[in-house]
Amino acid sequence: MKSIRLWLIRHLPPAVPAGVCYGQTDLALQTPISQQSDAVNALRQKLPLSVPVFSSPLRRCAELADMLNRTPLHDQRLKELHFGHWEMQAWDAIGPEALDAWAGDLAGFRPPGGETGYELQQRVLHWLKEISVIHDEVIVITHAGVIRALQAHHQKLPGAQWLTLRYDYGQLVCLDFTIDQIDAAPVQ
Repeated sequence: MKSIRLWLIRHLPPAVPAGVCYGQTDLALQTPISQQSDAVNALRQKLPLSVPVFSSPLRRCAELADMLNRTPLHDQRLKELHFGHWEMQAWDAIGPEALDAWAGDLAGFRPPGGETGYELQQRVLHWLKEISVIHDEVIVITHAGVIRALQAHHQKLPGAQWLTLRYDYGQLVCLDFTIDQIDAAPVQ
């Protein structure tokens, strides 16, 4: 049975104050990529050679992808969750009631003007299905929300359990998907 291996890497720390929701905002890296050769080299040593690199087009991902591969493929579907009106707002300003509603239903809650976790999952699964026809292994530089949506689908986690999946900046996660897993209906 055909399968695809994903080497998923969360971007390095972005230039944003602590406690701010940033989602799809296009942020630079906190430390220029040219000054992060140790982190880039450590990742390179864990990754397979001659494997296509896909990336979110947002700078915090694209800069790392460019360092790992001279010709990464940027895809809009690999962007972080769109938080709508919450983008670039302090979590404290968003308020505990709204944050509790989001945390209680990470996959189904829609921030005002934004998208749900399930919508993010559907766009990422559409991307995965498309590339799985061509590739059997890829490296993906992306965001915690994208990795979470893919891992939740892989593990058949309901939306209420998505918040248990956490990723550090620069963390590498490897997932193997069969075509049947990609095509499976998401757990609600």
